[in-house]
Amino acid sequence: MFKKLQPHDYKRLKPFFEGQRYPLCPYSLASMIIWSECVHEAFYRAEGDTLYISEADMEDPSRRRMLLPILRPFRYPTPRELAEAARKLGIAVYHYVPQNYVETIGAENIERSFTIQEEYGYGDYIYNTSDMAQLKGRKYSKKRNLIAQFSKTAGPAARVRPLEGSCLRGCLELFDHWEKGQGGPVIADIPNCERKAIVSGLTHFNELEMSGVAVEIGGRLAGFAFGSRLTADTFTLNFEKADSGVKGLYQFLDSEAARAVPAQYTLLNKENDIGIPGLKKAKESYFPLRVVKSYILTLKS
Repeated sequence: MFKKLQPHDYKRLKPFFEGQRYPLCPYSLASMIIWSECVHEAFYRAEGDTLYISEADMEDPSRRRMLLPILRPFRYPTPRELAEAARKLGIAVYHYVPQNYVETIGAENIERSFTIQEEYGYGDYIYNTSDMAQLKGRKYSKKRNLIAQFSKTAGPAARVRPLEGSCLRGCLELFDHWEKGQGGPVIADIPNCERKAIVSGLTHFNELEMSGVAVEIGGRLAGFAFGSRLTADTFTLNFEKADSGVKGLYQFLDSEAARAVPAQYTLLNKENDIGIPGLKKAKESYFPLRVVKSYILTLKS
């Protein structure tokens, strides 16, 4: 029986995720929790050393899918194990199957039980944390110039501090200002979804062991970024919002957010572009180390 995933489940389920190595952002436990009740609800089922995660669309709960099971100690589940679980649990589709799983297990082995389809728009952008923090080299010269312009304009009025859940009101006001500047919700058919996830993340900030930074200009919150653990060496930047009217602020925030990532995370996952051209261009402009594709596996009848 699946149980609804709630913030208070974080502590209990955390041991499953300590060794997990799926590189896509949906496998961050904190991400699973804060995005639940947006366009889908997340559920879990623990059986011994196996954790099953499923999602159901809120508008049509009959539309259900699973993520790859998380095994303890971690290993990749075999296609046979995935097929058996799909039949037992009555959910025939796996989403967010990382490229490295398909390449390691082999498409020819997976296709004995499943069809494989790329999940376009859901590939994650992975960067070296140090590259994002330092922006060294010619390829980042435009970013450094924009940061220099911001620093010159803002001067000593700009202040960077650790983000805290207590800044919820200011972050939401900034998010609403940012959204208006975009001409409305980024994803037109999911109004308020990201806002709900930000509320959840900041409300349970400490409980979910999230961390991030805030940028203030003259005492006014002008930008914030925060994220969560994905794997032993990778941090996921779940949210990054800034006043787009302040030139160079986004680039400054990008660098400061990377500087604030806990030292053990040498890689930074900046999530996917959900098929939005402008978002894709922005992520590519930071020269990702790699883009990890996401796949859908559908059980053959």
